[in-house]
Amino acid sequence: MSSAAAAPKNESGLANWFDSVHLYAGYGLHWTDSDDRDGWPLLGGIEAARNDRHRFGISLFNNSFGQFSQYYYYGYQWRLPFISESAHLKLTGGLIYGYVDQFEDKLALNFNGWAPAIIPSIVWKPGRLGFEVAILGDAGLIFLICYEVGHRR
Repeated sequence: MSSAAAAPKNESGLANWFDSVHLYAGYGLHWTDSDDRDGWPLLGGIEAARNDRHRFGISLFNNSFGQFSQYYYYGYQWRLPFISESAHLKLTGGLIYGYVDQFEDKLALNFNGWAPAIIPSIVWKPGRLGFEVAILGDAGLIFLICYEVGHRR
């Protein structure tokens, strides 16, 4: 009798579409002070990354005016080996929701709380733990800590 060869597993579904998952936590710094700001609280996020350097994510935060907001994005990450094997440049683009009512004019092209955004950042990730500095145009910077919670090889 011959033994039957094991059939390959059919890997499909969203969980198999990306290669790693990253959790983010951060804090922001404004370039200037303003009386209408309600501080800049902590933020958090989750990002699904592919080995081909494409990223998809969501960040959840209270905006500078105390309104719960979200940033839904797609991004791409370039390696910077001339600086360090751990250094990267990341560019994300997507939609921010949450700047509403009297603060709707704080984001350009805001329509009913939704506005487009492009956010560049510098990443240093030597292992599972990494650091990122995101530039928010003329508003300020966000300092982030990233932790890779899972990786599919």
